[in-house]
Amino acid sequence: MPAQDQLVSSVDVDVLRQVNVSLTRNLDFCQSGDGSKAWSEVLGLREDFKSHLAWVMGLGRLSETFSRHAVPNYLVRVLHPLSQSLRVNLLLGMLPDCFLEVRALTEQLARAFQADLKFSKEASFTSKLSRLDVREPSLYKLTGETDTSVLPLLSELGHGWVRMDQPLTGMGASLPVSAASITYTTRDIPELLRLTSAVKRFRELLSKTMSQWSSKLDRKDSPPAPKAS
Repeated sequence: MPAQDQLVSSVDVDVLRQVNVSLTRNLDFCQSGDGSKAWSEVLGLREDFKSHLAWVMGLGRLSETFSRHAVPNYLVRVLHPLSQSLRVNLLLGMLPDCFLEVRALTEQLARAFQADLKFSKEASFTSKLSRLDVREPSLYKLTGETDTSVLPLLSELGHGWVRMDQPLTGMGASLPVSAASITYTTRDIPELLRLTSAVKRFRELLSKTMSQWSSKLDRKDSPPAPKAS
């Protein structure tokens, strides 16, 4: 029998070594100076997720809440994994991926909110999303309807990375992604500051959207949605 291929090649070892070096150096970079601003916003987004999820869990009737409403599902199915990924990619120096993740977070927040808003009488969140996708297939237009701050944010996120008038998903979508991890230098500070601004603006949008969503719940005794820290 032919010898089994090695599970880890020399190329894999080199990639892992590069990733380890990037993580170590970028963590130091992101904990001091201008790099710390982006790191602080990304960590803040994780805390926002925990705060908003805790509020939703406090509503009670969790089975009904998650089966009927799209926004709670957005928190656990979209915000949770992408905010984790955003933190990892920031440390890996994968800035294109970071901008795309904030873009996806923005688009899908608008999609979930609009589904709950426009099809509130539907019995399940999946049917709400399905009807919304048929009625308004343009995520760009749908996102613009959510808040006046969204389109300028999408424009900022699209600069140099992806066209702002095209969704991240669908036929023919082209997603620029980083080929490998990089180690930050002072030349990366302008883009890190731009990411800082984008994450901060998204956090503000998330807080505002959650407040609007909570005000439309049928439960009159619902506590107010938490504000971003």
